[in-house]
Amino acid sequence: MGGRSAEDVRVMDPGLLSFLSPAGEPGPADVTVRNLDDAGTPVPGEEATVSGAFAFVRPALVPESDLTRLVRTLMRELKRQVLPEVSLTVQTDFDGDTGDELHLAQLAKLPALVLVGPELAEDRFFSLNQLPETADGAGRFARRRVPYTVDLAFTLIGVSDHTTELLNLMAATELFFHRNKHLEMDRDPADPGAGRVRYEMDVPPGGDLKVTSQPNESNVRSFSGSFVVRGFDLEDLAGPLERGAAVTEVLVQPPAQLAPAVPVGRNPDP
Repeated sequence: MGGRSAEDVRVMDPGLLSFLSPAGEPGPADVTVRNLDDAGTPVPGEEATVSGAFAFVRPALVPESDLTRLVRTLMRELKRQVLPEVSLTVQTDFDGDTGDELHLAQLAKLPALVLVGPELAEDRFFSLNQLPETADGAGRFARRRVPYTVDLAFTLIGVSDHTTELLNLMAATELFFHRNKHLEMDRDPADPGAGRVRYEMDVPPGGDLKVTSQPNESNVRSFSGSFVVRGFDLEDLAGPLERGAAVTEVLVQPPAQLAPAVPVGRNPDP
């Protein structure tokens, strides 16, 4: 494809191939099908090329992705169950040990909760071990790469200019995580019948809420802690990816003489 080798090439039937596309430059790409002998060497003369049969498309960064929906769902639940004044910051130089949380008070009306993050870390426990497949109409299917599964780590900061109010906010926030062991949202916002998906949410060791402001440091009091949302699958971002994202497959129907009776490619069927 576009001069690059596809992955997991399979012969689905005498006139149909399936493969996973490699990464490529945005735009149309030619697809070349070569017949291989038992040793994996191309058979001379048994080759066909379809010009512009595949299109690579960059992901759209403006539309709301599943990751954005998850963060918005988290913020919505905090606003609904704890406090309306919840904001998000992704500043990279935050350091809880130096009292930086006091400088975040300007981001929201007091009292307030401020989310910092998320930080993404690979999660192998919840990751899939096989290629997901979905029906694609007309008896076909779409086979995708295994998604990259991550944990989303957040720092949560509470601020107030009254000690009693801060402690009450701290208690309400602690109860939020005690009562909500999962974060739940629609699997597909455009399809209510697709059901809902749940992600584990907990406080990791060392992440418990604690008061962080020091006496005489400021008239604003603060506390902070951390929590993790586990097992989120990073797949496609929103946008027109069905015609050629590097994570999707394309089905090519070459001439029958190019399709051997056994699987071909680096990952043949048994």
